[in-house]
Amino acid sequence: MKIPSNQLTLRKKPKSNLVGKRIQQSPIFVDLMTLAIGLSVVLFYWSLNPIAFSQLSSPVLNSSSKNPLMISISNPTKIIHELVGKYITISANLNYLRSDKTLENSTKDGIAYISIVDVKDKIPVDLEDWSVEKGLYIPSISAGQSLPLEWNVRLVKAGSYTISVLFNENRNPFSDPIVSSRINLQVLPKLNLNPSNVLLVAFGVPSLLIGFLGTLNYLRGRKTGVYR
Repeated sequence: MKIPSNQLTLRKKPKSNLVGKRIQQSPIFVDLMTLAIGLSVVLFYWSLNPIAFSQLSSPVLNSSSKNPLMISISNPTKIIHELVGKYITISANLNYLRSDKTLENSTKDGIAYISIVDVKDKIPVDLEDWSVEKGLYIPSISAGQSLPLEWNVRLVKAGSYTISVLFNENRNPFSDPIVSSRINLQVLPKLNLNPSNVLLVAFGVPSLLIGFLGTLNYLRGRKTGVYR
C-alpha cells in the first residue's frame, strides 16, 4: 500500500514569522554587543592606566580647591657666598591668597621654620648652632594677608647647602608642609693667619728674649766702660 507523498512532506514554517522574530531579537543583540565592546574598551584602558581610575575615585584629588597658603623666600639673590663665622639673614613671606573671608577660612595658624640641607652629605643640618630661631609660631593669618618672616643664621661649617622655608598648619598636623623655593648657600672657609694665637708666641717670646739679653748686655757694658 502506497502512502501518499503529500502526507510525508513536513510542514514548513512561514518565512514571515521567522523574519519578524529576527527583527524583534536584533535590537537586543545589538545592545548586548555594544555593552560588551564598551566593557572591553574600559577594561583595556584600565589595565594600561590604573592610576587614572584611582585618581578619579580619590576625593582629595577630585577637589578643585587648592591650599591658598604660599610661602616664598624674598632674599635678593638665590646664591649666597659668605665666610665661616659670618651671619646671614633669611627673609620670607607667608601669603594667604584667598580673599573671601568666610567662617571656615577666615584665619589660619601654624609654625614656619627653615631647613638647611648639606648638599655633599645629603642630610639636614642640625640647627642647634646655626640659628636660635628655628621655628616661628604664627598665631593667626587672615585671608588676603601677607606676613614677613626672618631668621638670623650663623655659618658654622664650610660647604654647599640649600635653604628652604616650610610652614605647617596646626589644623592639619599630618598634612604635607608648604615648601618655598630653595636658595643655594656656599660657605667658604675662613683664612686664619693666626690659628690658636700662634703668632703671639712665635713673635712674642723671641722679642722678650732679645729685649732681656739686650738689657744685660747694656748693663755689662756700662760696668766695663764700653757704654758711657
